[in-house]
Amino acid sequence: MRPLLKFCGNHSYEDLKLTASSKADFIGFIFTEKSRRTVSAAQAAGWLEQLGTVLKKKMVGVFANDSLEQVKLVIKTVPLDIVQLHGSETPRQTAAIKQSLGLPVWKALHHGADTLQQMRRYDGLADGFVIDTKVNGQLGGTGVSFDWTAVPDYMREAKRQRVPCLIAGGVTPDNIDALLNYQPMGIDLASGIERAFHKDSEQIRKIEEKVWMNRDQTTSTGG
Repeated sequence: MRPLLKFCGNHSYEDLKLTASSKADFIGFIFTEKSRRTVSAAQAAGWLEQLGTVLKKKMVGVFANDSLEQVKLVIKTVPLDIVQLHGSETPRQTAAIKQSLGLPVWKALHHGADTLQQMRRYDGLADGFVIDTKVNGQLGGTGVSFDWTAVPDYMREAKRQRVPCLIAGGVTPDNIDALLNYQPMGIDLASGIERAFHKDSEQIRKIEEKVWMNRDQTTSTGG
């Protein structure tokens, strides 16, 4: 089994063309106003229409402390499959959003000493997790990684809850081998597949090659 791949932070039609034709399982748009990769619902919908083909990937919309009304407005325009909450949403707020939208909700958490305890607070409420690096004043997409020796603990907790858990933060073609050694369920990339702040076909190709090579090696060794 290979890890799930999410290519996030698409902020142009050219970005979408590349990720739509990639091997990613999920592609992400950031709709909260708190990111430099923020796009509007109208922009995302326009790019999807311009694409001219049915998108064969699940779409994830990223929000952070946005109102339920704002999330609903986006969903009216963009056919999201998953809502990702990347702010300080409490378990109660997460449950309310999930119930109101009728969509799977992922909760993003920042790596730290109490992250496992935080995951347990969302048990039965979140449909998945994204573990990212904490950088003051920024939500994600910083290109900064955390100590991946904690990844197995996060995976065990996610498996206990029977939900996926993706690792984000500073994953690039140059260091993804080290992360793959810890057998993450999924990997979430934004800046790691970019050059000059735009999605890059060569970076995407390198990531995909590393992931599929690792899968083949694991299979051949019985892992």
